[in-house]
Amino acid sequence: MNAEATEAEVLRGLIPELEAEGYDVFVRPRPPLAPAFLGGFQPDAIAIRADKKLVVEVVSRPGTDKKLEQLSGLLKGQPSWELRVILVSPTTVPEVLEVQPLAAIRQRITEMRKLAEESHLGPALLLGWASFEAASRSLQSDEFKTAQTPGRLIDVLAGDGYLTPTEADQLRSLAKKRNAFAHGKLQAEISSKDVQELIAILETMLLMIEKGPENF
Repeated sequence: MNAEATEAEVLRGLIPELEAEGYDVFVRPRPPLAPAFLGGFQPDAIAIRADKKLVVEVVSRPGTDKKLEQLSGLLKGQPSWELRVILVSPTTVPEVLEVQPLAAIRQRITEMRKLAEESHLGPALLLGWASFEAASRSLQSDEFKTAQTPGRLIDVLAGDGYLTPTEADQLRSLAKKRNAFAHGKLQAEISSKDVQELIAILETMLLMIEKGPENF
C-alpha cells in the first residue's frame, strides 16, 4: 500500500472518532465550506463543533511536510481554530474487520426483536446498527473493510443500488437517532416503528447476501 492510500485509510478511520467527540467532519472541503483564511489551501479535513474547530492533516513523515508549515502560518490569528496533525503509524492505520457469518447477523436480528418486544428500543437500535454495518461489509467487503460512519455506509450502498431511495432516507433518519442515543442523549425518541423499519431493511440485505447481490 502506498503512502497516499495509507493516509486516506487513516483519515477514513479518524472520522468516527471525531464524530464521537461531537464534531461534524468534512473531508477535503472546498470553498465556501473551507474557511476563507485558508485561501486556496485544501486541508485533508475540517472538524467543527460549537466550542472548537479543527483543521486536520494526516502525514506520513513528521517534520518534513511543507503543508504543515503553510497551515501553521495560515492558522496564526485564528483563535477559534487549531491544527490537529495525525501521523501515520501502525497504531493509526485502521483495523481491518472480518466479514461476519450470516448466521451471526441473523442471531443479532433475533435479539433486536426481543429487545423491541421488551420496549428496550435504544439498545435494539444500536444492535441493529451494528448488524447493518456487518451486513454492509458482507455485501461490500473491500469498500467497508474498516469501521465506517453511518453516513458513508448509507451513501455508498445507495449509490451502488443496494438501497432504494426510500430505504436510504429511512436510514438517514435512523442514523440521527442512533447517533443521539449512542452519544448520551438517553431520552432520544426511538419508536418501535423505527426498529421495525431497520429490521425490514436488514432482512432485505440478508436476502442479497444469500443470493449474491449480482442476482438480486
